[in-house]
Amino acid sequence: MNGRPSLSIVESIRNRPVMYLGSANSYGIRKLIKTLITDYLEDVTGISVIEVTFNLENHLSLVISGTSVDELLHEIAFLSEIASGKNFKATLLVAVSRTLLIRIAANDELHVLSAHGGAYDMIVEPANGEPNCIKVDAWLDPDIFKHSDVAYIPTNIMLQQLAYLNPGLKIISLDNRGELQRNVFYFKTGITELFSDLLDKHDYGSVNAWLPLELKTAINGYIIHIILRYHHIYTSYPAPYIRSFANNETTKQHGSLVDGVIKGLEDAFEETGVREEADLKVTKKRIGKQLVLFAAVKGDPITYAGAGKDKLDMPGLKKDVRKYVKRAVLKYLEGSVADRKRVLKKFER
Repeated sequence: MNGRPSLSIVESIRNRPVMYLGSANSYGIRKLIKTLITDYLEDVTGISVIEVTFNLENHLSLVISGTSVDELLHEIAFLSEIASGKNFKATLLVAVSRTLLIRIAANDELHVLSAHGGAYDMIVEPANGEPNCIKVDAWLDPDIFKHSDVAYIPTNIMLQQLAYLNPGLKIISLDNRGELQRNVFYFKTGITELFSDLLDKHDYGSVNAWLPLELKTAINGYIIHIILRYHHIYTSYPAPYIRSFANNETTKQHGSLVDGVIKGLEDAFEETGVREEADLKVTKKRIGKQLVLFAAVKGDPITYAGAGKDKLDMPGLKKDVRKYVKRAVLKYLEGSVADRKRVLKKFER
């Protein structure tokens, strides 16, 4: 037979780390950290605290706590899937670490995976009072990352985003590589807190603010969270301010979720015109003027347009969100005479 046996997933990552991390510099390390945290959040339910510590010699430490014993036992069993690549976070760590320790304490037992240069082994020993949690210590391989270290400030920006996209999760970051730096990211209400903070910074626009809506629902297995308001937050031309998210990613080019919200607003405003017997001109540009919109979706699967994760391509989600937003906006306007008048004034021909 011609050819050669395929490489294992660990060998593949070690030979081509850039294909998996995007780069082998500080950006690649940051993507590694994000992959670890997001995969743990998806694989292990009930996590309340994640502590990330950056040490000298590219030693990264994660402590993950707050989850149940059943979840920890599931994660212990999942360690056997490194060779198959199904436990991608652990496989990735084994591949890019010079030395690695993953320790999971549960039911008075400590399950330890140790790895060096891509080879790994697992043992079980008494926990000796170790609290139930997951601990990861990875000394990144200098042959892969050369002279690159994690950049603390950009990494904190990423950690902050993960915190507000997972309400109630506390993420603590510590930098032990010089003068100690410590940051705590915790958002009890998630993107609602982010939205409120934005408007607080532009309080001058609150005088003429209207249509304050926060919508949360589950549609076909997806959790939808939409916050919007007409609120002037600029001193120049009042273009829309829109931020959108899918699971733990920022969708900078928005796509289906935001498109569904805009179309739902369009349908509701046009219906309001019909009910009020008013001739309205409802366009996307007019809808966007002074609109502040945050929208997030969680669920699986999430599909994107193109190779990146900047734009959602989910026609079914767009259709469902459009109908939902139309109903919610019409219901709100039925109870608000003042905002119905604002709709008529904003879109009058």
